[in-house]
Amino acid sequence: TIMISLFNWSPWTIMLTGLGTLITAAYTLHMFLTTQRGQLPTHLKLSIPASTREHCLMTMHLLPMLLLILKPEIISG
Repeated sequence: TIMISLFNWSPWTIMLTGLGTLITAAYTLHMFLTTQRGQLPTHLKLSIPASTREHCLMTMHLLPMLLLILKPEIISG
């Protein structure tokens, strides 16, 4: 009932709660994999850190997705 009252209070709480849940799930999965699977394979250890090109590519994919999530009337006309 606390979650339902938060959602009725402000639409931003839906997004913040969802983002918090997503971050928590990702961190939990990361901790599980690092503590229970043992050593990482060598092809994952030697990966090159992300560069500006990858950041730009990720941003160019996330922005339209977020726009469509936040403004679904764009699709329906």
